[in-house]
Amino acid sequence: MTERSGGTGGRVGGKGGGGKGGGDQLAVTARERRLTDFVVMAAAVVALLAGLAIVGELNPWAAGLALVILAAFGLIYYFGTADLEVEAMRAAREAAIEAEKVHRVESERGFRKAIINALPEPSMYIDAQGRVEAANAAARRQFRFVGAEPLLTVVVRRPELLDAVQAAASERRPQMFEFIERGDTDRYFSCVAAPLQTPGSAGVLVAMHDLTELRRAEFARVDFLANASHELRTPLTSLSGFIETLRGPARDDAEARDRFLDIMHGQAERMRRLISDLLSLSRIELIEHRTPDSSADLAKVVAEVVAALGPVAQERGVSLRVQGPSSGVMVSGVHDELSQVAQNLIDNAIKYSETSQTVDIQVEGGLAREKALNVAGRQWEEVAHMSIASAPRGEAGRFAILRVADAGPGISRQHLPRLAERFYRVDQGRGLRPGTGLGLAIVKHVVTRHRGEFLVESELGSGAAFGVVLAEAPERAAVAPRVEEVPDAGRPE
Repeated sequence: MTERSGGTGGRVGGKGGGGKGGGDQLAVTARERRLTDFVVMAAAVVALLAGLAIVGELNPWAAGLALVILAAFGLIYYFGTADLEVEAMRAAREAAIEAEKVHRVESERGFRKAIINALPEPSMYIDAQGRVEAANAAARRQFRFVGAEPLLTVVVRRPELLDAVQAAASERRPQMFEFIERGDTDRYFSCVAAPLQTPGSAGVLVAMHDLTELRRAEFARVDFLANASHELRTPLTSLSGFIETLRGPARDDAEARDRFLDIMHGQAERMRRLISDLLSLSRIELIEHRTPDSSADLAKVVAEVVAALGPVAQERGVSLRVQGPSSGVMVSGVHDELSQVAQNLIDNAIKYSETSQTVDIQVEGGLAREKALNVAGRQWEEVAHMSIASAPRGEAGRFAILRVADAGPGISRQHLPRLAERFYRVDQGRGLRPGTGLGLAIVKHVVTRHRGEFLVESELGSGAAFGVVLAEAPERAAVAPRVEEVPDAGRPE
């Protein structure tokens, strides 16, 4: 019987999780259970005595002795379990305290997660065991991890961050640090790892501030000043020389004056284009790390550019031949930036084409990645191929292409790797063509911002072709074929 009552006390203690009300209920339950035990024991003794009386084996002395033993055992049992109610109340209080601790810890976890998820820049909380207890969407994208509460050393490879977290946890003071995330476009972060002590836990909060735009603005300013001062020196010197000539020997020479003024106007236009291209390039580089979140119709962009450059091509005696749909090739991108890409590529093709030659412009959508790469920059056999800008691999979905091919002088193989460098000229012959030397650099940076591919294939004396591959927008409109559709022209001769 004693073991049973002890078991009862254990069960009662286990149920005590409701504070004072729960303790009172447990006390009532303990009293009822104790009374039930005594009644069952008394009933068993009475039944035993009744059975002995029926069979004639019970005498008065045995019955009296049994009743005395029952009474004594009942008294001992009653007073031996008198503290059962107190134990039940104590167990209820302990269970309530433990439940309150668990609730407080869970509330703290939920509050930390809510705060971190509300922060706009990458933020994480690392607990005492080195696990990432909470991380917002920006941090998960930055370090490319999924799953709940992974180890920090598994998802982060930056020694600066790992050392700062360890130092903050051991020294219990904030750690300031910076690091550069290398990639297609470098990103710069200023970070703080601060210890976070609460009644329920002790961990480290890591907050990261993206300095990429600020650093890119600084680099763009420095590059702009350096490039502008270098490239403007020659036309300014030329202008100064002509001005001195007009003030001196050619002051009364009307024919020389008109010729010099034409040259000066050309130099001024070159400086205007140069500054415009430098500003455009600086703006693109400033936001290159941000992927566009809008969509544009690539076919419509190309149609607008072809219409705008039609008079230029006509003046040079060059034909523009467009192959592909007239609209409906929707890509993830910015209309104005894609217009810069098409304008630079088509304008270059016109400039390097001779009279009566044709510039082939191809637009196509709905292609798998490999097919798109082949159509954009791998159509000609036995010529040099190169990818000037590459997109991250492994992306699913469909892709669209823009390909611009000319039948001009072509580009030698050794010059292909440097085509998108600022102010780079392939040779003297091509360098004499009008331009700032920044067009392909602008194309490269726009395509990189759009996470696309920029390809070139060319052979000296056989023309050049530049291709751009872009991811299509999630919902691609139906494509209406253009009336003027040109069959595969093949490699220009």
